[in-house]
Amino acid sequence: MTTMSRSHRLLLNAAPVVVGIGIWWALTTFVLVQPRLYPTPAAVVTEIVRIFSNEGPLGSTYVHAASTLMRLLVSWALAFVFGTLLGVLAGRKRVVFDFFANPVWIAMAVPSVVWVFIFLVLFGIDNIVPISALVMLLSAPVFLGTAEGVRATPPDLVEMCDSFHVGRWQRLVHFYLPSIAPYMVANARVSFALGIRIVLIAEVIGLPNGVGILVAYWSDTLYMAPIVAWGIILMAAGMAIDHLVFAPLQRRIRQESAD
Repeated sequence: MTTMSRSHRLLLNAAPVVVGIGIWWALTTFVLVQPRLYPTPAAVVTEIVRIFSNEGPLGSTYVHAASTLMRLLVSWALAFVFGTLLGVLAGRKRVVFDFFANPVWIAMAVPSVVWVFIFLVLFGIDNIVPISALVMLLSAPVFLGTAEGVRATPPDLVEMCDSFHVGRWQRLVHFYLPSIAPYMVANARVSFALGIRIVLIAEVIGLPNGVGILVAYWSDTLYMAPIVAWGIILMAAGMAIDHLVFAPLQRRIRQESAD
């Protein structure tokens, strides 16, 4: 990629952000002049600085952020492993896919807030609520994506494994996982982004700590600047993980496939 094309791409990526901030500033300065409900960009930046200064109404913002991150990472890892293994099996065995297809679609169709309430009734206010809800909801798209990836595997390669009597574990590690690697990265990106939203919903509804409880606190006081600030921080964190982890991994897989 030439320097000119790289600069052009950066300009195209930055232009909508700059225009959006300009419109936001104009609206909140001249039209929607209610600072608590419609914060200006400057007010949101001030709240971001306070968050990183570890200032918050409910204790350390770092502790709340760490609680949210722990729930997200544990749940996402469990869901990814479970969904991938079950998806490989379902892609190989039609009866397994048919057995899980309807429950998976039900899990995806019912709003996540409903599942959170169900788990709250079953388990009470505890970390098991967001983790259980996240594992169930995030493993569903991973399961479907992995199953489709296995189905797309060339049949002649499957027959070759059968002919040489390749064991199940060796077949999984050396055959299926490399062949469905692009699907796995796509599953990881989608499920991680979805997990950020679901864990916040669970924390808002019924947990004593986490970023979600801070959002609920500021919502009750009708003060939107900290809510927008946390939204920007989470968005930036999600984009950073996507660009620094998932995107390079996906490019590497494409290069290896091309070679």
